[in-house]
Amino acid sequence: MKRYLAMLAALLGLAGCASQPSGADGAALTSVRWELTSWPGHEIPRGGEGSAPVILSFQDDGAQASVSGRAWCNPFTAPYVLRDGGRLTIGHAAATRMACPGKAMEFEATFLDWLQALERYKITGRTLELFAADGDVMTLQAREKPAMQK
Repeated sequence: MKRYLAMLAALLGLAGCASQPSGADGAALTSVRWELTSWPGHEIPRGGEGSAPVILSFQDDGAQASVSGRAWCNPFTAPYVLRDGGRLTIGHAAATRMACPGKAMEFEATFLDWLQALERYKITGRTLELFAADGDVMTLQAREKPAMQK
């Protein structure tokens, strides 16, 4: 019960200080899906053999901003907030808990925890870099969104 209350408090905190993603930054982030291509020190799943590529898809309907995707074999969703200066905060992710090989489960747990440690982002062309507080950097490449997700 305490865990759920802590998650609720964190989400309310994010909502309370949220500035809506807007302008070029928000549009660039939400216009495509982002596929994880580089994360130093981690083996990146590339799809095939029962796994799917790690994908992030940012959405903003004007009332709520969220990021969803696949964290290897399980889908997830989480709220996010953009702020001035390329700052990005991603809240606690809700994910399905399908049984996956141990390696996939370890990667997913690390990946979802890491998303909450983000401080900022940078988009250069079709490349998204996500920066954590500890200096760790994740690189993603733009992929087209399916027509129904626009």
